[in-house]
Amino acid sequence: MTIMSKAEVLANYVVTAKYEDLPADVIAHAKKIVMDNISCGLGGRKTLEGDVLLDIVKEMGGKPQATIIGNATRVSCEQAAQVNRVITNILDYDDDCLNPNIGHMSSLLVPVALAIGEYANASGKDLINALVLGYEVIIRLREAVDPTEEVFLKSFEKIDFSGLAFGATAVAGKLLGLNVEQMADAFGLTGYVRIKRVSDYNPNPKEGMAQWMKVTGGDATIPSIHAVFLAQRGFSGDRTIFDQGRGYEVTVGSDRYDATKLTVDLGKRYGMLRISFKYYSSCRLISSTVEATAAIASENGIKAEDVEQVIVKVQKTMVDTMALYEPKYMIQAQFSVPYLVTMILMGEPTGPNWFTEDKLNNPRIKRFQHKIKLVEDPEATKVGWGPKNVKWISTVEITTKDGRCLKKHVEHPKGERENPFTKQDHINKLRNMATWLGMKQSQINKLIQTLDRLEEPSSIAELTSLLVPD
Repeated sequence: MTIMSKAEVLANYVVTAKYEDLPADVIAHAKKIVMDNISCGLGGRKTLEGDVLLDIVKEMGGKPQATIIGNATRVSCEQAAQVNRVITNILDYDDDCLNPNIGHMSSLLVPVALAIGEYANASGKDLINALVLGYEVIIRLREAVDPTEEVFLKSFEKIDFSGLAFGATAVAGKLLGLNVEQMADAFGLTGYVRIKRVSDYNPNPKEGMAQWMKVTGGDATIPSIHAVFLAQRGFSGDRTIFDQGRGYEVTVGSDRYDATKLTVDLGKRYGMLRISFKYYSSCRLISSTVEATAAIASENGIKAEDVEQVIVKVQKTMVDTMALYEPKYMIQAQFSVPYLVTMILMGEPTGPNWFTEDKLNNPRIKRFQHKIKLVEDPEATKVGWGPKNVKWISTVEITTKDGRCLKKHVEHPKGERENPFTKQDHINKLRNMATWLGMKQSQINKLIQTLDRLEEPSSIAELTSLLVPD
């Protein structure tokens, strides 16, 4: 009897899994994820980076196969997936997963599912099923990688993003109807593409990431889709890529890879239920700080002009890398505690509104940031942000000009599983971003209704047609 490789077992699971076998809570969570990701894309479309990338793909041309979120231009399914990947991630407003730490899965998988789903005329049920399977491939790979904390802290992004490309391959392959052999080959072909991650780039802590980092760094959309099309046309891939001792762990920097974790309880437990959402457009590590600041301001009627000083007590990593003052562009600002706290105290609503040129260059906003100081909280440092961290601890202390000292401690910001979004939170996020883009309220209402019953459309085009303002 021939023993199947780990890639072949995963391929068999992905190919044979049916929508009808998904638990109700998994379907419901998948629908929330799609709504959240589209919200991020609608907001991200109206950015400088979105404009430039759209101009590039328009110039390149191609068959009109799929929709770009927020724009009437139709491009090839690969280009649509890539552009939508960028704009859904550009605001750092997209979801993530704790324990294990995995960031930005949806800003890859949902754009791939929408683009390939539209190209293949998939149904809403097909899209949900493919997405769930893509998440399970990524999460199981990440659980198998399972590094020690020491190794994780040295190359966390390479490890966290180690399985993203393979998840996108699973989504595209499922929607395009690959058989088991083709899917296993597609995994192997994907493994031959080295995805450059931010871990290969060492930013100066005083400067943050480069302005174009989120557009170019680690883009797995096109390589993953290419792998699927190649496998569909008979090209073979290394089907032993995930097997113990084959070297996968070396490429992702793991020191204790365990391939057996890839295939335990397939179809019985769903790691994607651990995916949580963001209430604020910022790096997840800063969410607790922003929320604590917002709570103090709301509960005490505090405005920027009332503030003498703000002390933010957080883990050492944040003190060392996120005390960025007067950021020059959006990505710097997303990792700047002083800037984001300033936005809250200035009463600015979250989203693309935080990162406009007039705010980044506003002298008053620049001056106010210097009232905000970061100091290490040893307890927060002890909890850390390692491979199995489940909370982001922050304590904010605001001293007012009239002598009051106001304090707030947050461990689980809004959107985490311990502090979950309500259905209205999801709707508000979508409505705010769609309104920012310029959509009419009637179209927004129809989009919300369609997303709420995403399992019903026989063609995903019913959804993608609503992603472009009338």
